[in-house]
Amino acid sequence: MKNGKRHLILAGLVLALGTAVYLNWQFAPTESYVVPTRSDVSRSDLGKAEFVSAELKANAASKQNGALAESRLNRQTARDKVLDELEKQLKDTTADSTARAQALEARTQHVKAIQLENTTETLIKAKGFSDCLVLINGDKVSVLIPESDGLTSEKVSVITEIIMSQTGTDISDIIVTPVK
Repeated sequence: MKNGKRHLILAGLVLALGTAVYLNWQFAPTESYVVPTRSDVSRSDLGKAEFVSAELKANAASKQNGALAESRLNRQTARDKVLDELEKQLKDTTADSTARAQALEARTQHVKAIQLENTTETLIKAKGFSDCLVLINGDKVSVLIPESDGLTSEKVSVITEIIMSQTGTDISDIIVTPVK
């Protein structure tokens, strides 16, 4: 009796698996996932990496995003250098306590500026801008926006309101620049 139930359950599971495989094969798209390849591939091209994008974007938008990405990378490199130098000063056992306290204060201010830049970038993007880059340098704040977003006086006022509310910066110290 036990063996009969086991065989019946096993047969049901095999039938369900076979049905699932058949339905998957029947309803799966066939050509939408196939990426066309070049027919002129030579042996010297084998193994070379090639960027493949699911969507093609306009050249202007990609150049703008490239400029912002390059600026973002430069900003991150500069941040890393400053933070590394401050860490070295904090770990220096031969430095006096005032120098270490100044390094700690500088690092704290630097980290706050990084967080503030990230927060304001997020808020600006939340208002419908495709991308942006916020640079805080002391009392001055610079905002880079892609030219494709179509900067109008209303959009600039939205950006300046966000910057003023987040940083407390005076409107005369905020610079909004479209990126070509």
